[in-house]
Amino acid sequence: MQKQIAQSKHWLDKVVDGILKWQEKNNIVQLHVDDMKTPSGRVHTGALRGVLLHDLVAQVLRERGVIAESTYVFNDMDPMDGLPSYLEESVFAEHMGKPLYKIPKPDLEKCGIDLSRVSVEELEDLKNAKNFAEIYAFDFIHAFRSLGCSQEIVWSHELYESGKMDELIRLALNSVEPMRKIYQDVAKYQLPENWYPFQVICPVCGKLGTTLVTDWDGKEVTFECQENKVAWAKGCGHKAKISPFGGTGKLLWKVDWPAHWTAMGVNVEGAGKDHSSAGGSRDMANAECEQVFKIPVPFNIPYEWILIRGAKMSSSKGVGTSAREFTKLFPPAVGRFLFASRNYAQVIDFDPATMAIPDLFDEYDQGARIAWGQEEGDERLARAFVLSQVAQAQQVSFLPRFRDVALWMQYPDKDLLEEFAKVKNAPLNELEQALLKERMAYAEIWLENYAPTDYQLRPRAELPEEAKNLSEQQRAFLKELQVLLDEKKDLAPADLQQQIFELSKKSIGPRPAFESIYLLLLGKKAGPRAAWLLQATALELLKSRFEEI
Repeated sequence: MQKQIAQSKHWLDKVVDGILKWQEKNNIVQLHVDDMKTPSGRVHTGALRGVLLHDLVAQVLRERGVIAESTYVFNDMDPMDGLPSYLEESVFAEHMGKPLYKIPKPDLEKCGIDLSRVSVEELEDLKNAKNFAEIYAFDFIHAFRSLGCSQEIVWSHELYESGKMDELIRLALNSVEPMRKIYQDVAKYQLPENWYPFQVICPVCGKLGTTLVTDWDGKEVTFECQENKVAWAKGCGHKAKISPFGGTGKLLWKVDWPAHWTAMGVNVEGAGKDHSSAGGSRDMANAECEQVFKIPVPFNIPYEWILIRGAKMSSSKGVGTSAREFTKLFPPAVGRFLFASRNYAQVIDFDPATMAIPDLFDEYDQGARIAWGQEEGDERLARAFVLSQVAQAQQVSFLPRFRDVALWMQYPDKDLLEEFAKVKNAPLNELEQALLKERMAYAEIWLENYAPTDYQLRPRAELPEEAKNLSEQQRAFLKELQVLLDEKKDLAPADLQQQIFELSKKSIGPRPAFESIYLLLLGKKAGPRAAWLLQATALELLKSRFEEI
């Protein structure tokens, strides 16, 4: 039975308290929570921070009985200004500078997405993607949907094409002087003469990043597609006049952001600390809300990054673990717990190649036990556990410890159902058996790809360096052991263990003998019971290992 948890202590509840006070102070009728991302390539793990933060905020608002719209915008009108390292330059160089939604999608096999981790349904979505932006947006959507995020998806180009941005474009073009002053006052940036906050999609070459608007007559903008405007794309030189409405172009980013808020009615949107620094894009957007678009400045939640091995990640450069890969490291509820349990102002530095994953499971399990009233502890962990449940609330149950699962499943002589029944002091019920099976699957991923060497108790693919220092006596024992294994291949493990023990006593003694087996296969001086380990090792690997030594 779940205990009553004090919500006032958790950072998410404090954030929502602030939002509700802000709503009352500003006489806001409807709350609308939003976040945005430019799908310029395979989306990295860091982008999950914003998605989860906003989804969790919307979740807590719903708990309070507040009806809040929740959206996620893909800025697919942004130009391609950097080519991901995993894409072929010969194929995509000609598309540099074009809006992302107008660029053809890459071949699935060459898009940089690990298709081995994609479900049949997700693969069908990727196949049906219509353009470059969609294929990477769909991949990211799959990742954050798996963590229980339910935001409605909005495509920026559709917002522009629908006409919902038209009057805001007109207002921005008519407000050049106030905007010029905002740039100067907030960012200390002196704008050139004939500056306008709009870029046209060139009707000749299709590029956006190379165009410059030089005039506005109230109906049309005058523009030129400059050959050398930017280093990453070449313009075609076309000059003309065109209506700026209906999706023929887009507002510049620092104006586009608050214009989106205005068009959609957004009033709660956090931003990463890079946007929230003094004089940054958030300060610019806030000033434009007040002085140009005349809307209340949306409630800000300036959140910290999530780092992988201490490094911030980049979508266009392909740096860091992708969001999809990250969400496959643990069950959805445990992944969501990572974000719910860390204050938005706290950097999450997560390295899968350490004990970070077992530690996260331990923390999740502790939160469960506190929530279930099984132990006393930090109720903020319990609140994070409750908020992390994706489909339905986790029933009170025995949770097999992840690090024990990962360790014991490497012992061929251990039956995990029996081992955890001993820990529980009762047989595992059907739910607990399913939980054990699930954790074994994630432990396999961790062991196969990330676990530190000290935690690896399975035969290595290559001869361990440590085995090269075996003594001549140990090598002689292993030669005798190979003969024994050939002769006694049908022995039960317990009987084989006894035979190995007897053989060791006749030669170099049990300790150096058994150490030689573990060094040969694991590169360690100890491990699972030798007979079980030997019988669980693939015959070809065992044969080649004896030959090598």
